[in-house]
Amino acid sequence: MKKLFFLFVPFSVLIACVNHDLNKTFDCSLSDLTLDVSAIAAATSCSTTDGSISVIASGGKQPYVYLLNNIAQPSNEFTGLHAGIYSVGVTDANGCDTLLSNIMVMAKDFSFTTILGEDNLCLGNNGSVTVEVSEGNPPYQYKIDNGEFTESNIFTGLSNGNHVIEVRDNIACTISLNVTVPRGTTGTSWSSDIQPIMEKSCALSGCHNGTTRLDLRIYSNAKKHAAEIKTLTRNRSMPFDGTPLTQNQIELISCWVDDGAEEN
Repeated sequence: MKKLFFLFVPFSVLIACVNHDLNKTFDCSLSDLTLDVSAIAAATSCSTTDGSISVIASGGKQPYVYLLNNIAQPSNEFTGLHAGIYSVGVTDANGCDTLLSNIMVMAKDFSFTTILGEDNLCLGNNGSVTVEVSEGNPPYQYKIDNGEFTESNIFTGLSNGNHVIEVRDNIACTISLNVTVPRGTTGTSWSSDIQPIMEKSCALSGCHNGTTRLDLRIYSNAKKHAAEIKTLTRNRSMPFDGTPLTQNQIELISCWVDDGAEEN
């Protein structure tokens, strides 16, 4: 009689990585989802809410969800707006999204411009915003995020991403500018910054070491799935096993991906 032998595989190995199997996520880098502004209507005055923005989405997979300042909206027509600066976006049924930032809605009695400086430090902040008001009721006061109103219209040391700047004139009319500071090239290195993270935290037994899952120590593999790696590390579902990544490691991965995932 032949003897039967059974190989015992720990349950922890069987479940390793299933929450972030890169082969099961939709690759949004291949999506043709686009978003364009079709019309902008100015508000009648600084104090009225009759401005509007209209956008048109195409490509991707319908149905679409539209967003104004990251809040879901019922349609692609954003009405009832104060003068200000807005970001608009769309997410499709595949979970892919695209965003248009720094869209200006003027008021007929309140015009403004912004000068944006890139934030090109990965683990630091050196972005900037200068606000210039050309019409209205001077003098003006300005504040950013949770700060206090001052007379300074220049803000420095800012992180990339969204900041809310408020401008108040001498009759207490206030507008909000949802300004997005752009990300500049940070120079984050694959060989010095990213590959060591993959070797220490991702190339674990039963995970991304090339045996049962994609080997993320190999540049071409990491490059192909760069956008997914950024998403999964930022929401902390990756790495599934082992020591969680530090916030600095997560930021380095994001910077490397945003820089174009170069082999540097």
